[in-house]
Amino acid sequence: THTHTTEPHFAWHYRCDVSLWKLTKRFMELFCMAPDGILDLKEATQKLGTHKRRVYDITNVLFGIDVIQKESANKIKWS
Repeated sequence: THTHTTEPHFAWHYRCDVSLWKLTKRFMELFCMAPDGILDLKEATQKLGTHKRRVYDITNVLFGIDVIQKESANKIKWS
């Protein structure tokens, strides 16, 4: 019985990790194809079919490691 309660919890975390990885990969593909290296985050959110919060999770990490910078309120570019 104990394994049944922990198994779904583990499976849920695994699925979240995989989906975040896939979303990040797709985000980076969009970013690499962005005209002039500038990506509109609203457009990216729509194209990825996700919530704005998930896109910000990705960009916050990229800001933290100095890979990107803000171009304007909703646009980012490579550092």
